[in-house]
Amino acid sequence: MNNFKDKKLLILGAGRGQKGLYLAAKKMGIKTIAGTMPDNNPPCIPLADEVCFMNILNPDEVIEKTGSLKFDGVVTCCLDKGLRALGRLCDTHNMIGYPESVADLCNNKFLMKQKFIEHGVKTAQFKKISEESELEDAINQLGGFPVMIKATDLAGSRGIYKVDNMDDALSGFRNSMSATQKEFVIVERCLVGREFGAQAFVQSGNVLFVMPHGDMLFHGVTDVPVGHYVPFDVSSFLNNKITEEAQKAIMAVGLDNCAVNIDFIEENGEVYVLEISGRIGANGLPEVVSGYFGIDYYEMVILAALGIPVESIWDKRMPGTATVSQMIYSADKSGLIESIDYPGCREDYIMDLEFFVVPGSVVNKFENTTHCLGQLVVTGNSVEDCMKKVEDISSKIEINFR
Repeated sequence: MNNFKDKKLLILGAGRGQKGLYLAAKKMGIKTIAGTMPDNNPPCIPLADEVCFMNILNPDEVIEKTGSLKFDGVVTCCLDKGLRALGRLCDTHNMIGYPESVADLCNNKFLMKQKFIEHGVKTAQFKKISEESELEDAINQLGGFPVMIKATDLAGSRGIYKVDNMDDALSGFRNSMSATQKEFVIVERCLVGREFGAQAFVQSGNVLFVMPHGDMLFHGVTDVPVGHYVPFDVSSFLNNKITEEAQKAIMAVGLDNCAVNIDFIEENGEVYVLEISGRIGANGLPEVVSGYFGIDYYEMVILAALGIPVESIWDKRMPGTATVSQMIYSADKSGLIESIDYPGCREDYIMDLEFFVVPGSVVNKFENTTHCLGQLVVTGNSVEDCMKKVEDISSKIEINFR
């Protein structure tokens, strides 16, 4: 790989989801600037060469705080919070990436779905509403219950409710409206079928791959992915449909020079795009891509952000290796953690086993991805083999509450 000692990268975010970017940059010899909020003692600050405290949700503040800094590219992963700031930086500094107008689409499900419809991307029918009085009519126009009520500007399954009756619909509408910064939510026909995701990568308008992955779901107020696996068992016919809809969605939104995270659902043999974002998916998905292709996916993302062709990494990919990621979470307890006991596993098949909390941390019973306590990623001969390994390791982990 080239010598990158003169390159400097601004990473938006310094939380657990961005750790892989800092480590990959360090391995590549690239200096990093952590652009992060100072609250909660972000864990990646010690990994950065420089730190610039800023509200990454506020593009104006990001431009102001980075005005005197020198850097060659900007990147983020595993979160949507910094996408508008990333787009603004690319616009302002004429850097490789996508513009703020594209980031706006990724952060607004309503605008995104409008683009899908304009470009012939299959997506669920929906209605935009601002008042309770509009709710019943919207549901009727969509064919009745069940429906999804969604805040359009939130991530991590927040502000999203699946409802089966009018009482729950009213409650879901009120909760979504209280959570969103917008003056409206969308009501969406509830597609019934198999939900899954895909990771993709696009550089200079060329989609290098679309990798479907299965999602393991936690069934709560809404279904929340708590694990991912590859390969995803689909026919070649359905895989072609997934690839086609992914490529159309990427072009519809205008994503380029970035990793792409896509949520899908299959209903009666048809593939629908739920949403798309211009960053790597969270909760173990970077490691799943890395394990499957036998590469460091974070390095690919960094090269793209610097405007460097990614073939030096991509051309070294291997045939797909079964990989599974699994969140570690508390399904039924909230409280103060007294101790975490788990084996000091050294097996080669463990790509990652780490905790994001420590004894003394106050944790919540799992409802969304912000309640994740840790992460486990393994490789194996098959998905079934990986699942057995995950089950075996998970059975040895003990989280004790006071």
